[in-house]
Order: sequence, then C-alpha cells, then structure tokens
Amino acid sequence: MDFLNFLKPKKKKQLFVSEIDFTANQDKQFRLLIESFLSLHDSSVQDENECKIDYFFYTDSLEKAQKLEKELRKMDYIVNYGIAIHDKSLFVISGRTIEIEMKHETVRKWVEEMCELGYNFDCSFDNWRIVEESK
Repeated sequence: MDFLNFLKPKKKKQLFVSEIDFTANQDKQFRLLIESFLSLHDSSVQDENECKIDYFFYTDSLEKAQKLEKELRKMDYIVNYGIAIHDKSLFVISGRTIEIEMKHETVRKWVEEMCELGYNFDCSFDNWRIVEESK
C-alpha cells in the first residue's frame, strides 16, 4: 500500500545549525566584534572610515552552500565555496563584502544579519575579519 505513504509523517531533516548553536554562535560573534573594535581603535581606522570584511560560513551540504552563495551575491559580495580543507564532509562559503561603515552599530547589525542569514540557510557563520586596505 505504497500509495498511503503520504499519510506517514515526513522525516525531519537533520539540521546543521540548531537554535542553541545559533544563539551560542551569535554570542561568540558579538564578543569578536568587541575585540575587533578594540584593535581598530588601536590602528588608524575611525568610525567614518569604510572597510570591507572577509567572512566564512560552514555547512554540511553542497545545496546549502550554493543557496547561501546565491543570497550573498545578491548583496554584491564576492563569494566562493568549496569543500573544507580540514573536514571533507563540510563546505566552506567565504568571500568579501562591499565597503561597510566602521561604526560599531553598523558592524554589529551586519554581524547579526550574517548570523541570521547563515541560520536561515542552515549554515554556521563561523568567522570574519575587517580588512584594513591601504588606499
């Protein structure tokens, strides 16, 4: 009676990023934000300056990596993805943003958006760093 299969509950997909992981990661990223701004103020970067940010996500499937890549390209970000070197069962999505104003609130909002974007595509927003380019 295969035609009754639709009555069976659908198996829930195993998530790469749980809600608990998302919350813990967001806390970690906000701590990194504070550390980054302490370093910025030690350098010549001021609030009114704009810098690009390198970013890194991880996920467990090519399909998820491709979907996140597509979304990041809509934001005019440079994006690359491939198999993670340290773990062949993972995919890394990395790239660089457009220039972003280096005000604390602006970068904090960006960090929050990247955490949520990753979570929405079942990817972990793993790391980021501000690129201080000499002009």
